[in-house]
Amino acid sequence: MADNKADFVVGLVIGAALGATIALLYAPNSGEETRDVLKKKSDDLLESAKDTYDKVKDQTTHLASQVKDSSTQLAASVKESATEMANRVGDSVKKVTEEVTDEVEEVREKLAHEAKEVMDNLKKSTKSTA
Repeated sequence: MADNKADFVVGLVIGAALGATIALLYAPNSGEETRDVLKKKSDDLLESAKDTYDKVKDQTTHLASQVKDSSTQLAASVKESATEMANRVGDSVKKVTEEVTDEVEEVREKLAHEAKEVMDNLKKSTKSTA
């Protein structure tokens, strides 16, 4: 889109220069009248170039503002997603930790029970052999 506008401005300048040159070559006016016409045409061309510059500047400013807003929204979305993912991972780690802790406790209790049974059996077997 920017190339089209730049092409337009270049075409405008070239067209104005060609128009002024042709006007000079075929002008039936006196030198002073021709200078007045050229001054008016150059003033018109300058005004047109300023208007085009202002339009392009406004559009560029608007586009920059849109890019900034989009970037801000994207950053917020990424931050929110990362926070959500971190919370899910934290919850998963907590759940696994609780499950492992429960399993370790069960194994400990079973080992303690079996150790007690072994001790009781040893005591009984030593009493019966005595």
